[in-house]
Amino acid sequence: MPEYYDRIFGICGFQDTEIERERSRIERALDKIGVGPEDIPRVEQRLREQHEVELEGVRKILRAWILELLDLVLAKEEGKTVIYYGYPSIQGPGMAISSESGENVYVGCPDVVLCHTVGLIFDKLAPFLEAAETNGLPPGHGLCSLQQIRNGGLALGVVPVPDLVIASSYYCDMGSKADELLHEIYGHPAVYIDGSMDSRWGEFPRYDLERIRFLGGQLDKLFANVEKILGIEVTRRSMKKAMATSRVLYSALGQLTSLMTADPMPISGVVSGIAMNLAAASTGRSMSEGPDALSTLCKEVEGRVKSGYGILEKGAPRVLNFAHSFSDPGITHMIEKAGLALAASFVTVPPGKRDKSLKLYSLGEELAESAMRGGAYHSTYGFAKRFAEAARSLSMDGVIWGYQYNCRPMALGSHLFKQFIEEETGIPTLSLEMDYYESRTYGAEALRTKVETFAEMLRARKAKA
Repeated sequence: MPEYYDRIFGICGFQDTEIERERSRIERALDKIGVGPEDIPRVEQRLREQHEVELEGVRKILRAWILELLDLVLAKEEGKTVIYYGYPSIQGPGMAISSESGENVYVGCPDVVLCHTVGLIFDKLAPFLEAAETNGLPPGHGLCSLQQIRNGGLALGVVPVPDLVIASSYYCDMGSKADELLHEIYGHPAVYIDGSMDSRWGEFPRYDLERIRFLGGQLDKLFANVEKILGIEVTRRSMKKAMATSRVLYSALGQLTSLMTADPMPISGVVSGIAMNLAAASTGRSMSEGPDALSTLCKEVEGRVKSGYGILEKGAPRVLNFAHSFSDPGITHMIEKAGLALAASFVTVPPGKRDKSLKLYSLGEELAESAMRGGAYHSTYGFAKRFAEAARSLSMDGVIWGYQYNCRPMALGSHLFKQFIEEETGIPTLSLEMDYYESRTYGAEALRTKVETFAEMLRARKAKA
């Protein structure tokens, strides 16, 4: 018998037979996150207006995210060992652990999963944030909202207490501090991965080899502890499988970026946003559902490009956006309605090639070296340099550097990034203070004036060119 949620699950790519098969899981998960019949009209309107659900690829990606949510919320009930990692994360370890352990272990980033489902699809994040604010991460202290979402998910009993947490200090020190708080509350073991972003200005893409040895050793410590605590041995075979899947996903994301730079831009940046973070936050559904979903999406977008279809007028200024909101599609749509084609995001631009003469002695060192080439884990200069190179190589008309106001690594470069990119490339850059993970303070209306002013300036500049 059809239930109140069948319609929205159908919109998100579920077949009737699959809904019936998953019905018990769906109902238990919706009950946990607080979605009821009264929410369905609003959720359906949000899906139809804010997501391009007429595209099969979009429906497949939404389906993958919802399945990941079900897997996360029900992991302990279904007898799985649960491992969480933080965001941003070095690509590889989570997928490798998942590849080695199979279906008996859930490995993922709960904060981002909740953002992209409870937030982006169901628009029900407020109770999670409020629960965190009364459980050790209070408002008004500049604390990371992503950490608040994880805290709130645990406090509300929506996500299970993990068997192990992988906490990173190689980029975000606040993440490991928040995980230490949760460790004290819930008692789960945690492995802390330290790093260093210290470097001389102008050093990137070079780096001190000792940084690779140190970060590599920290990652090897992670693998040793996973084996010691949970009995899961990460091997080169499992890492090879994980990285092969990762390459497929990021190759498809690169193709999507190339297609989105067409004039007129064929799809909204909301679509590329939900596609990009599937690989970053999920080690289960990104591997099983991700390649097909992204392949389908790329084919459909290619068809739009060939037909000349666009969501904006031809000639709209093309902008490199750092990232899209994880939980509020209205922010991305506001920027596009201002007339800016959000044609690319920083994370889809590949880093430079590895120096094959460099001797690396472990899985950890190989992952550390790859991360260092990406720039973000290298230094503020490395991050800014990669950003400038991406904007120049993609021939962007403008750049939006939306920096997370409550994130030290991002806020450190707030207006420095604008100055650096404009001096390096001559491309106008908007330094936009915002919150990628929740929009109670930094919603679309709060950001509109700065964005519209920037759009007017880019249009005038293009008209003179």
